[in-house]
This record gives sequence, structure tokens and C-alpha cells, in this order.
Amino acid sequence: MKMPTATKLPSGRWRVLVQIKGDRISITKDTKKEAERAAALLKMSPEQRATKITYREAIDLYIEKLSNTTPSKISPSTIKGYRDIQRTRFQSIMDLPMSADINMQEVIDNEGVSVKTCQNAYGLICAVSRFFKIEPQKVRYNAQPKKERPFLNVEQIKIFCKAIEGDRYELPYLLCLHSLRRSEMLAMKKSQVKDGVIHVEGAIVNSEHGMVYKATNKTKASVRDIPIFIPRLEELIKSAPDGFLCPYPVKGMEQHLRTILKHSDLPVSGFHMLRHSFASMAWAVGMDPLVCMRLGGWSDYRTMMNIYTHLDEKNKLANVDKLKQIWYNNT
Repeated sequence: MKMPTATKLPSGRWRVLVQIKGDRISITKDTKKEAERAAALLKMSPEQRATKITYREAIDLYIEKLSNTTPSKISPSTIKGYRDIQRTRFQSIMDLPMSADINMQEVIDNEGVSVKTCQNAYGLICAVSRFFKIEPQKVRYNAQPKKERPFLNVEQIKIFCKAIEGDRYELPYLLCLHSLRRSEMLAMKKSQVKDGVIHVEGAIVNSEHGMVYKATNKTKASVRDIPIFIPRLEELIKSAPDGFLCPYPVKGMEQHLRTILKHSDLPVSGFHMLRHSFASMAWAVGMDPLVCMRLGGWSDYRTMMNIYTHLDEKNKLANVDKLKQIWYNNT
């Protein structure tokens, strides 16, 4: 087998071009040795590769392969997620060869994280294993009690809106109350708001190289039109300069949000709580769940109902009172 040779780039890194079954794959590493080893591993047979390649290296090559397709099969935010898993999860096996005799159930049990975090991490291991023609082991996850996600009820939303009036980040917070995800809020431009309607399309997401703009959203359902229902938001958008409406540092906005919530004696959480609160507002006013789903950009009805729609205690008691009235009205 002819060994690939790496060439040095102007940036100082090293690149190898590998041809695999008609696909041209570009591999870039910090050193010549790393680049040539990665290329050599790709050119090996599955049996040879499994005895040499480590899980850490396999994730590198898996990302390289998906990134080099046209169009790319992997988003910048997904790459960052994979890198986070590679760096923080399953460190006891990351530098072992994929052919090693490993009890994956034991690895899962010792990870000490939530079921969702563990499922996401092992999901990557499974995908990488199958990519290299290795059947992953079946594992089980220990169920944990479902945590109630924080949200603001209608009265709390009014308090919150009063607290942020005139605040430098008032506009982004109000956009999130209109169901926008953080990534959608960051990408929102003034030109996307016309005649009192917000057109959601595009996202700014975190990547391993920083924040990047994506023309596509999380799902097809994420592209949507939302009528503005908080008048103050329309005022702020009209007076805003052209271009991006929220050109602010994400961490600064989120830390400030938590401070406002704490000082207002409201549940303390991040941007996503405001999106949850939109669904709760919709539920509280009796909005058809399907309409709420379309406005919020949820592609799965069960997700919207089970995760995002919350009934606060006041709503529960009000509905119980309606049940009681059935008997009182008949006497």
C-alpha cells in the first residue's frame, strides 16, 4: 500500500489528500506524522484498522469524512458537540484501539452523567464504530427522574417584561419570548421583520472555531412566520439599525438574563426558558397545540407537548374548579 505524503500549509498545519472509493478526503493535522498516520488508517482494511485505530482517532476521521462531502453532512454545531464528547466523555477508552476487549456497559455505568448526555455520547461511539464496520455493543441506561424544566407563567412574564424595559438586551429577550431559539435570535435581521411578522430563517451556532452563520435551521419546521404579540418588541425593531438585531456577546446576554431573573425573584435559567415560556403562554390562553407547534417551530408534536408545554399550578387549580362546577351546577 502506497503511504500518503503530507504537505505543509501556509498556516503551518499539514494536509493529506486521500482517495477512498471515489471520495477525495482532505485530512489536516498539526504535525506531518499525525496527518500521515490518519491517512494511512483510512486506507487500511476494516480488520487492519480496528487493531490500530483508537476511538479518539476514529472520531477525528469520522468528522473529516462527513465534513468533506458536498454539501457537508455535518453542521458546525454538531462538530463542536462531537469534539466536546471526544474531549470529555469515555476518557478511559478514548486512547484504546477499537479492537480492544472493552465492556461498554461498565464504561456507561461508570460515566456518572445524565441518561441523555450518556446516550448522546455513546450514540457517537456507535456511529463511528459502524462507519468503520464494527458492530457496537448493546447497552442499557439507568433511568433517572425527569426534571421539570423551568418556565415563566403569564404573570411572571409580565413582571419580567417590566423588569427588562429599557434594558440594553430587551430586544433579544423579547424575541426569545416569541419562541425563537438562541441560535435563531442571534441570526435575526431587521429585514426579516415586516408588517408585524417575524420571519425565522437562518441561525448562528457555536462551532469549534467560534460562532458561525448557517442559512439553514435546525429542522424544516424551524422556518416559520410569527406574528408579534408583545407591542414593545415591534417598537424596538422599528428603531433598531439595519442588519442583525442582536449583535451582542452570548455569554454577556445570558449572564445578564440570570441576574435580572434573580433580582426579580423569578425562576433563574437561560434563554431556552423564555422559549419554554412562549409555549406556556400559548397553553394558558387556550391556543390550539398544532398552532403552537407551528409558531414555535417544533417538528414533533410529542416533544412540544411533553417538554415545552407547562401547566403552572394556577392553571391546574382552575381546571379542577371547572370539574367541581359540573356537580354544583347540577344541584
